[in-house]
Amino acid sequence: MTCSTEVLSEGNAHRWEEYNTRSGKGTLFHGLRWKRLLEDVLKVKLRYYLIFDGQKVVGLCPFAEQSAGFFRGLASIPHSEFNNLVLDDSFDSAHLNEILSLFAKEYSFLHLSTYDREVLDNINYNGFNTGETGNMVLNVKQKPPEEIWSSLSRNMRYKIQVFEKKGFKIREARQRSEIEWFYRYYVENLNYIEGDILPLSFLEGLLELFPGRVRIEILTNGDVFAGGSLTLLSPERKTAYYQYLALNRNLPNRYTPTYAIYWNLVNRTRDDGYEYLSFGRQRLDLKNPRFQDKAKFGAEHVPIHSRLVPLSRIASLAYQVRKRFSG
Repeated sequence: MTCSTEVLSEGNAHRWEEYNTRSGKGTLFHGLRWKRLLEDVLKVKLRYYLIFDGQKVVGLCPFAEQSAGFFRGLASIPHSEFNNLVLDDSFDSAHLNEILSLFAKEYSFLHLSTYDREVLDNINYNGFNTGETGNMVLNVKQKPPEEIWSSLSRNMRYKIQVFEKKGFKIREARQRSEIEWFYRYYVENLNYIEGDILPLSFLEGLLELFPGRVRIEILTNGDVFAGGSLTLLSPERKTAYYQYLALNRNLPNRYTPTYAIYWNLVNRTRDDGYEYLSFGRQRLDLKNPRFQDKAKFGAEHVPIHSRLVPLSRIASLAYQVRKRFSG
């Protein structure tokens, strides 16, 4: 195997898209429309590379440029639930070291993430594990809504049904005012949990770049907003990607909008003919309430393995010193 890399350009963009489409591991987050959104709206400096075996494309490396002191490196693309390295199943992971040596000519470190732990285990460079995360994914064929409903506690079923009893309805937000309404409570929710807030222009960019594939739903009763969700749809992957949550945290404690939103997502996924519902990125923490809630709605944790790989001895030593003094 003779491995090489090629920076994404206008001349090979079609090969990137072709590979991402036919690869079972590619996603819309690896696509070029998503890249454009990150660059145009969030001004992220991205560097995308195709991996070749001879003349054949065998992998994709989407990266964001990152600096750490005097060191320049490549990190996972931000604000993307699926941002991992994509490789052919036929790719011999032992050859990944050849790819890393090519990056070492220009960069001091890489941050790699993959579903395949073996890929990282075959790296000869002195890497550092950066903690495992994963995606919470429901297979609605294996766990249909009826099965999930029967597994929910009586209290959870009541908290879902109470919204309908009190006159709340879930509907799609189509008007500009409704999208801004959703965004207002999205911001309030992230302020509450101290999360990273994306600008309204990001949502507007999603709607522009992914027409017909963005579904914003809101749970309301008249002028009372309870909650909402934004989901990206990928018919090619038969997957619905639940991305953003909006919550009115000033509702009385007897209301739990998240349960009603999750239950609606489960049913919409099945009813619209999709097989998978991704509940998003989540660390494996059985005590975390968010992890528990997603698991109760049938989602299973699919691990993503991550590693920081210094590409020079001095970068490795600098990272170890920094880690030691930062505790």
